Amino acid sequence: MKHVLMAIKTSGKFLIIFSVVFFASCQRGEVTVQPDKEFSSMFYADSGGILCADGIFSVPLPDGSSVFFVGDCFVGKLMNGGIDPKTPMLRNAFNLIDKNMDGAKAIIGGTLSEPQTLMVPPRLENDSIYRWYWPGHGFTRGDTLFVFALSLYNAPSAIKTSAKSEEEKDEMDKMAAEMFAFRIAEIDLLSYKLPGFVHLATHKVEYDYRKYPIDFGNCVMIDNGYVYIYGTKNEPHFSRIHVARVPLNSKVLYKNWEFFNGSGWDTSITVSAPVETDISVSEQFSIFKYRNKYVLLTMERAGTDIYTYTADTPTGVFTNKKFQYRPPEPGQDTTGRIFVYNALAHPQYIRNDKLLVSYCVNSFHVRDVYRNAENYRARFLRIPMKNIIGK
Repeated sequence: MKHVLMAIKTSGKFLIIFSVVFFASCQRGEVTVQPDKEFSSMFYADSGGILCADGIFSVPLPDGSSVFFVGDCFVGKLMNGGIDPKTPMLRNAFNLIDKNMDGAKAIIGGTLSEPQTLMVPPRLENDSIYRWYWPGHGFTRGDTLFVFALSLYNAPSAIKTSAKSEEEKDEMDKMAAEMFAFRIAEIDLLSYKLPGFVHLATHKVEYDYRKYPIDFGNCVMIDNGYVYIYGTKNEPHFSRIHVARVPLNSKVLYKNWEFFNGSGWDTSITVSAPVETDISVSEQFSIFKYRNKYVLLTMERAGTDIYTYTADTPTGVFTNKKFQYRPPEPGQDTTGRIFVYNALAHPQYIRNDKLLVSYCVNSFHVRDVYRNAENYRARFLRIPMKNIIGK
């Protein structure tokens, strides 16, 4: 499934990188980091909603609710804890958590009985290539929701060669191969009218992605009248964060960006400079403001540990590195197939001074997901802010 590759993309090509990490104590921080099973049980449904998914970006809405953007996902009904192989996989959907946190509502195309992917790229004339979106992060302005999305396309040349013969492959083998056969074409910005999530417009973000392959939009922060747009540039063996910004009141949020050049801002992406970090950051990560500090939360890209950093400005320097949590799932898995990736913060859900954090769980074997939905359900944690900021 796609989620494997999003966690380990390198320089336009997608490689499987697996690091065996043994389960260690999840209490290295000053105060215990604890799973939030209550939020998880509210987020996922056993029937009539999102059964399992990855991605899990979130944006608080003006009415006090929050919308979560998920990537490849399943809706419908669990069968003995697993997914019916006949259940269609959607490439993206939204999951709406009401302001009272009473439950979740799946926002999809079609109906629950005949579900369809929510966000679909515009159809190009005389283009027969299969294209789809994986959502990034987003933000609101007034009654409009903006969502960044990676626009992907089917590329048979990206298929990983299987040791099985064509006769030996079954439907799940073929489906898995097709899911890995993709490349990124561009970054788009979609807008929706609230509260009904009515699609308003889709715009290509106006920079040359093929020449400057920075995955802008995988983290967004509003601060001091600007939309700060963060993304990873996947260099060999290391992934770094780049930053762009655009005024929040701009009429063309998808262009006329400024790019951080290491000391200030420039209108040319050619001088975009990375925010220095001492680990290779995950494809998806979070930067948010808490009191007078800017917090970076990321999982190490080829590992499992979750770290936080703090800075005095939106562009760093990010210091005060702190280990927060080592997800137990890989260490508990005897098959060596289960892995974790892309930890994200949801600061609108800070409760009792504890930050809500999610991370994705997946398997290298598609069958594991169909047999047990827990193998493709993100986990939620509570990290005390004291562990991040200190006293």
